[in-house]
Amino acid sequence: MKIYLSTEGTYPFVLGGVSTWVDMLVHGLPHHDFEIGALVDNPHHRVQYRPPPNVTLQPIPLWGLELAEEYLPRRDGWRRALRTSSPVVRDRFLPSWEHLVDCLAAPEADPQALGDSLSAVAHFAERYDLRRALGDAAAWALLLDRLQANPIHARTGLAPAMDFARTMYRYLLPLTAPTPICDVAHSTAAALCALPAIVAKYRYGTPLVLTEHGIYLRERLLAMSAEPFGTKVLFANFYRAVVELAYREADVLTPVCAYNAGWEEALGVEPERIRVIHNGVDPARIDVWPEPDGPPTVGFVGRIDPLKDVLTLIQAFARVRRVIGDARLRLWGPATSPSYLEQCEIAVRDLGLSDAVTFEGSTNDIAAAYGASHVIGLSSISEAFPYTAVEAMLAARPIVATAVGGVAEAIGPAQCRGTAMVVEPGDPGAMAEALVAVLGASEAERGHLGVWLRNRALTLFTAQRMFDDYDDVYTVFERSDVATPDSGLLTSATVADISPVSDRAMAHAVS
Repeated sequence: MKIYLSTEGTYPFVLGGVSTWVDMLVHGLPHHDFEIGALVDNPHHRVQYRPPPNVTLQPIPLWGLELAEEYLPRRDGWRRALRTSSPVVRDRFLPSWEHLVDCLAAPEADPQALGDSLSAVAHFAERYDLRRALGDAAAWALLLDRLQANPIHARTGLAPAMDFARTMYRYLLPLTAPTPICDVAHSTAAALCALPAIVAKYRYGTPLVLTEHGIYLRERLLAMSAEPFGTKVLFANFYRAVVELAYREADVLTPVCAYNAGWEEALGVEPERIRVIHNGVDPARIDVWPEPDGPPTVGFVGRIDPLKDVLTLIQAFARVRRVIGDARLRLWGPATSPSYLEQCEIAVRDLGLSDAVTFEGSTNDIAAAYGASHVIGLSSISEAFPYTAVEAMLAARPIVATAVGGVAEAIGPAQCRGTAMVVEPGDPGAMAEALVAVLGASEAERGHLGVWLRNRALTLFTAQRMFDDYDDVYTVFERSDVATPDSGLLTSATVADISPVSDRAMAHAVS
């Protein structure tokens, strides 16, 4: 089958969990051909992953260029849109644009209206030159007029309005990206990268699969919380429009954890369209090491990043040291923010932990990192379904983690000496209590817990199970009657949740 896989700010240009997932998927399903439409912020990224032979890569940069086709060379040329004259813009585009602007300017988001208005713009982009329409003076004049007529935005100055219009131009560029004729379109987020996949559905009837690793709307609103009011309402409503449209048009949603599925249902998705497919890890990549000799060691494997809340882990470890004086904390992973790394280093120094905490940097041997630890700590304030948790489980290492995203689904009801291994985020006291329980247990107790966790991962979270589940989703849509393009308007190129395992069943599996 041919799969159009759309990504955003990830594979193959940026390292991270979603990129790892994409890399595993395209390598794990070599019998499918993938064309990857990779949205990036600028056209100058270096490839960080080496795509396999079954992958064709099409970068889609949003910024750093005037026309997308400057960086999108195609053998068969760019989309041949119908002539988009000023009368066409006036008659066929401005009504949709006006409706979208009014919906974006509304004080409260109307998901249905937002989705409808963005859908109308997407339908226009099927046949006409959206870039030409957005650049028309009438479109700019209409935007200013509708903002000034709105009580909330009446005082919006010319400069903020122009910045918003320019940003909308960039954000809507994915609607103009060349989409191939494929059997399935698969978007890796309910985000901008969903837009070309939606156009493929409108144009060819291509089935749409939507995988959410995080909840895009929640993440965008959190990111905007500290920004000045200005055009915040406009952007918040735009993100809501993208999410609403992606949710509505997706034939099946495959969130990576039930936690995400709960958000999707709360945002209006029918449960029968949702199929949870957990991230998986190849057990062959993770060797099981015996417990290390030496002092009790807490290990961390991940980015030194505010979302990982390494500061809370350091504060929790300071409390651990009051009980277990020779304990050590080893932090493996790159620093994505030099300023945050500096904050962590200052905290280590101020807490008198300089002789007990080491920043190990990046590692290519994660099995050795897990093997050098007695327990793994994961203190994130936001996660989807983290690979660290599953890798630690496959390494037969106890893990203490925060109850965010699908972490609790991964670890399950694991306890040590009556203490739960999943704690609330941002609570160094609770994390310290759980870490002390594990480090204070006997080697046999930790070994038993590690075996239980490893068997849980082998039962539920292997890479092969993930591949089989996605293959099953794709083949449901397999067909031989792929539509042909009309008049050359678009260039061509080549569901039930995973049943939770009961405690009794898991105990049986371990025994």
